Amino acid sequence: MVIDESLLAYILQISRKMAEMRRLSPVLNYALKEAINLVGAERGYVVLVSDDGSLDFRVKLDSSGQDIEHPEDQISRSILQEVVSTGEPLVLRNAMQNERFGQADSVVVLGLRSIMAVPLISRGDTIGAIYVENRAIRNRFSQDDAVPLVVFANQAAVAIENAALNDELEARVQARTRQLEQATQRLEESWHEAVESNRVRTVWLSQIAHDLRAPLGIASGALSLLNEGVLGSINAEQREWVEKSLQSVLHAATLTEDIFDLSRLEEGQIRLHMEPVNTERFLNGVYELAQGLPWAEGVQLSLEIANSLPWATFDAVRIQQVLFNLLANAQKFTRQGSVVIRAEQQPEPDLIHISVSDTGKGIPPDRIETLFKRFRQVDDSASRHEGAGLGLAICRELVTMHHGKIWVNSEPGTGSTFTFSLPTNLPPTPMVTG
Repeated sequence: MVIDESLLAYILQISRKMAEMRRLSPVLNYALKEAINLVGAERGYVVLVSDDGSLDFRVKLDSSGQDIEHPEDQISRSILQEVVSTGEPLVLRNAMQNERFGQADSVVVLGLRSIMAVPLISRGDTIGAIYVENRAIRNRFSQDDAVPLVVFANQAAVAIENAALNDELEARVQARTRQLEQATQRLEESWHEAVESNRVRTVWLSQIAHDLRAPLGIASGALSLLNEGVLGSINAEQREWVEKSLQSVLHAATLTEDIFDLSRLEEGQIRLHMEPVNTERFLNGVYELAQGLPWAEGVQLSLEIANSLPWATFDAVRIQQVLFNLLANAQKFTRQGSVVIRAEQQPEPDLIHISVSDTGKGIPPDRIETLFKRFRQVDDSASRHEGAGLGLAICRELVTMHHGKIWVNSEPGTGSTFTFSLPTNLPPTPMVTG
């Protein structure tokens, strides 16, 4: 089904307003009111998935905007749980006559008829669901009604996650501020200034990250709709440019995630998904993706893998993040020559060295010692390359979590080689930093 342009414009208008809201409670209330209005439901619920997997009934309203008492007693939990667990929308034209849910206690007792529930999905995770119903009329909803609600829910999920993260960051900043205020009573003035500077920087970074995530979410959502043909068919040339634009937006969104990665690393919230990986196949995949980076015309990218490179146990997503941070660094500072990805097994047992070498301008010796520290860069002058100085710090944190090490060999004018080690015998179990 192709969504009517006026309806799509209305959904995007709602999405922009949600993106401007910074607190979670107003976002949830506004999203539910608009969802009820969008499909003409009698009542609706926004339910979020708690950290322990339980369902948290956050907002419950009828069509007049009035709060519904005791929401858990007036909703089909079996239907809701189905949507949350599968991540798929569900439309029931008459729940009482449905083969799967018609015998459920909640359906029978409440006399449920027309029900529609759609998941709230953000970055691939189901964070909750929007549930709307009309008990007085059966066959009130159809599969066509689910399409605009799914589109709306995708936008709402981004706004909800952003608002929840903003609430969390504000609470964290407030808690950190209280800690810093207590610390300043015991520390020297110089230490007080350093801590206060860190607090201000944290607040500033959280603001920048929030302001970036909302518009990037809207842009990626709209481009995805174009690419998937929801807004109508597009020709091959248009699709190519839509895909390029979408990749650029997603890349920008990835950069904003660096800020949150550092915050999560600091709080011990990054979980590694350790699993056996075919290292050679993994590096070939990284190499193919890396060819799409905007390399200078005179730069040749290559891959050199030693024979019989063993499998290793690591988090492929996080190690790919390390490599792309190193490659992005090489891409910024190398205007001619070569960039080489190398991998080899070391004489030491159960150890692989992976490196990224470039023929860039190199690193001054006095900069190497602080290179992997946060907010430090090779060149601190006004003419330095743009960036927040977070990439190498994240690389060090992630490699350390894998029980590896990272270092650099460099001479000014000849280039740099960043190398990190990975043990090949780590157990394939989740690991948490901290």
